[in-house]
Amino acid sequence: SIAVLVQTSPSPANLARSLMQQEGHANEDSAGDALPLTILRCANGVYSLDFVGPAWLLSGGTDGHVSLWDLADRRATLLWHAADDTVLTVLGLGNGRTCLTQSKGGLLRLWDVQKQEQQWEAKTDCCSFARTLVLSSSGSHLLDVEAGSCIVCSPLAEPHILGVFDCRATGRKCEMALGSSCAEPQNQAFVPGAESNSMGMCMAVRGLPALGPSYLAASYESTDTCVWDLRQPSEPVSPSIRVGTPASPAICAATVWRHIWVACADGSINKVRVHRNGSLRLESEAVRTMPAAYNEELDKAGPAVWQSEKAGVNEMVVRPDFRLVAAARWDKRVELLDAKTAKSLGRLQGHEGGVLGAAFERERGVLATCGEDGKIALW
Repeated sequence: SIAVLVQTSPSPANLARSLMQQEGHANEDSAGDALPLTILRCANGVYSLDFVGPAWLLSGGTDGHVSLWDLADRRATLLWHAADDTVLTVLGLGNGRTCLTQSKGGLLRLWDVQKQEQQWEAKTDCCSFARTLVLSSSGSHLLDVEAGSCIVCSPLAEPHILGVFDCRATGRKCEMALGSSCAEPQNQAFVPGAESNSMGMCMAVRGLPALGPSYLAASYESTDTCVWDLRQPSEPVSPSIRVGTPASPAICAATVWRHIWVACADGSINKVRVHRNGSLRLESEAVRTMPAAYNEELDKAGPAVWQSEKAGVNEMVVRPDFRLVAAARWDKRVELLDAKTAKSLGRLQGHEGGVLGAAFERERGVLATCGEDGKIALW
């Protein structure tokens, strides 16, 4: 099954062949025959996931709860109230002994997982859905380091400003503000001099390990994208570039070694090349996604209707070997993309609502996805 293939980290070519075989080459619009290895069920929607080992998974819910799942027993062994609203981000640190959560209300919190006790808190007042980034000073995986050696990056209430936090102290360590867009605004949402700033909100913050542990990429609603170095936070490493058009705002982004993939509301995913000096170049060819409609029962009494307008992506995650990208889509499916060729390998169907988040396990490459339907699917 596709579950076994993804679990054993196949090459993208083998994965594509498997999807085609299960689809029988008959219908490129669906990879729905590929079933999840396991389904975990929650009472409410699940927005964020993070593996804290091959057999353990953290989940953050739309109801503000965080759960620790024992994947061998397929049950939640711990559950606690971490926020009064959606948990946008949950990240395990220090071999899963601690975790950091980010709430929709703008609160960053560090938790002792076993005791479910709060150890640190910072307030961002941010209303963006951008997920918080945590970077270790050594560049090591977060499960191999303690929170005290990490830096937390999150958008602030001011749309174009990123806050940098140290879990050992109160307040902000520094701020990174993108002064202006690289291009003139093209619609009313980004008017020069407007209070919201011409870039709009920061929508994605991702680490750039190809350049070093202190580098990160940021993408804004206007699709302006730039690279920051935490050692020099006063200005970007190089001028920002506009990846798309503000008429179709950026929704999320992922870094694939020396590339930044930026997904927009119209479903397009554009690629930016990152040079060694941090300068950026927009590539002429975008990621080739699958133009697939989805099946939805708009009227319970009537037949299912094929829809096509839900084209966006909530989150993109990259397998640790940088060979596979998974896109959690609004259309209830997960699209698998070959990181090297930037081509779609097909879409997995196992959710009954929009797919909100995804995560890869670092050792075996197991993929977990979550969504509005309260399901966590393991592939």
